[in-house]
Amino acid sequence: MTFYDEWLGHWDRAELERQRSRKAIHAEELEWLETRQDSQVALVIAQETGFRTWGSETILSKIEPGEKTGCHRHGEEAIYIVEGEGFSVVNGVRYDWKTGSSMAIPFGATHQHFNTGDTTATYLSVMSVRLEAFCGLHFTEQLEDHGKIARIPDVEISADGFDQAGRRIRLHIEDAPDLGGGKAQAAGLVDVPEVSEDNPIVVGDLVGMEKLFQVHKAELLEFMRIGKDRNGFQVHEQEISGILVDPPYERGGKHAHMEAHLYVLDGEGYSIVGDDKVPWKKGTGLVIPGPQTPHQHVNESAVPARMLRIASGIRYFFEKAAKEEWPYLYLQVREGATTS
Repeated sequence: MTFYDEWLGHWDRAELERQRSRKAIHAEELEWLETRQDSQVALVIAQETGFRTWGSETILSKIEPGEKTGCHRHGEEAIYIVEGEGFSVVNGVRYDWKTGSSMAIPFGATHQHFNTGDTTATYLSVMSVRLEAFCGLHFTEQLEDHGKIARIPDVEISADGFDQAGRRIRLHIEDAPDLGGGKAQAAGLVDVPEVSEDNPIVVGDLVGMEKLFQVHKAELLEFMRIGKDRNGFQVHEQEISGILVDPPYERGGKHAHMEAHLYVLDGEGYSIVGDDKVPWKKGTGLVIPGPQTPHQHVNESAVPARMLRIASGIRYFFEKAAKEEWPYLYLQVREGATTS
């Protein structure tokens, strides 16, 4: 077999891997471990848990009251505080956080997390370890192991969430703008586009998709975007884009794009991903595979479904490069859903 014969087989092998890979993982399936960095940590979406991803990993970590994580440095990281309150010290500056806060740790920044609340703090973290390793760029340097808080670090406290270089490190959820269309559509201020699976809209890029947010989700709380100065974040490798919200018994818009990851904060239902029906509930992590898999999320519960949307930087690189082969498509606007 020549190298060219191998090239000819790459697509079929990738399709087979996508078919065989895991589609979702639920909270009760997570394997909790202790590492030098965290007293309790579990891989959610990763190669080790059966997913085929484009080189990024999503993990969940817990910090008990009065405890701290280890101190370390590595590649870029995006963080969402699922619950709890405390602070992080990033490059010698303190950033306070609480439930719903999002954070971006710059590449190579020294950082450590402290739980100063009365309950267990849980945070979701996204990194691109395998992609960095493939490129020969990854390092993890452990500077201190996890343990009890002996004293509160005497460091500068950031009042606005920005670092000295002008980059946002932390954003509280109440400061995140809502790009969704629930209120506007209810008031009759939104023109619903003529769109169907036989007449899709080629979105083209994120700016084009933003024009459809009003009819795509009832709410879309935006945190950070790769390559765009959103809320002052400057991220490159991965983003926790924000929170997608579907009302009770409603289905979101149907669309197709490059790979994305989702983590369910509230609600219960299922997603139609290609030909697969993928059930989810609070605490589920799921992957929408690339390069262009039509998908739609259906909330079957009596509470709003809230999902963290996660994307890797390599997605946007290929989205631009391959847009003629695999355009970003919008196929159907959101609507009321009947349970099934």
